[in-house]
Amino acid sequence: MIGSAKRVLVVNEMKTMRVRSAEVKEQEGFTVARVCDGVQGLYEMRQHIDVVVTDHHMPRLTGLDLLLQSQMAWPDLPVILFSDIEWEETELMEAREAFAWVRQSSDPGVLLSMLALAVEQEVKWKPRHAVEWVGA
Repeated sequence: MIGSAKRVLVVNEMKTMRVRSAEVKEQEGFTVARVCDGVQGLYEMRQHIDVVVTDHHMPRLTGLDLLLQSQMAWPDLPVILFSDIEWEETELMEAREAFAWVRQSSDPGVLLSMLALAVEQEVKWKPRHAVEWVGA
């Protein structure tokens, strides 16, 4: 199991997406915390979290805002943007800090692969690397 003893935070306003996403990760051995928006996500990140998977469009704090604020407080915490949005140029510049972007419509194995990379590289990973869409 790739997620043995690793804690993932899933941030998504849609309950069905949170539940479905959590089930896939739990089957791979991850412990999953689920919240419905970025503000709750920031609160939950005060606990030990190994990787964050967040949607973009959410109430109170978008996924990009969550990414930027988490990078200020926890610069080594990998954040994966998991969304179907079309990115504006300014959003793309801000999203460069993400560990990866994964389309929600892609095969679930793509997100699991990105999670595996994120937890393997937890100590070595640094933001500001070239990021590209995964699972387009």
